Amino acid sequence: MIVFRNALFLAAAALVAGCGGNDACEKPQAYQASFEGKRIDVPEGLDPLMAGRELTIPDASPQDPPAEGAPCLEIPPAYRSTPK
Repeated sequence: MIVFRNALFLAAAALVAGCGGNDACEKPQAYQASFEGKRIDVPEGLDPLMAGRELTIPDASPQDPPAEGAPCLEIPPAYRSTPK
């Protein structure tokens, strides 16, 4: 009975500990310092890059910044791609 009670206590403690104390959304993330780089220059003698295969990264949807101490997003914001 004591083993069962201890196992139940440890399982409950693990569940509670997994749900709190994460301030990862408040810290600046590495991707936020990214910037658009220059296009790749193909050396002579190699086939040129296929323009139709370039990855276009859409602009973020406009929205107000989250309030101080607000929880993290559980669902990523919607974005739309613009046809060329």
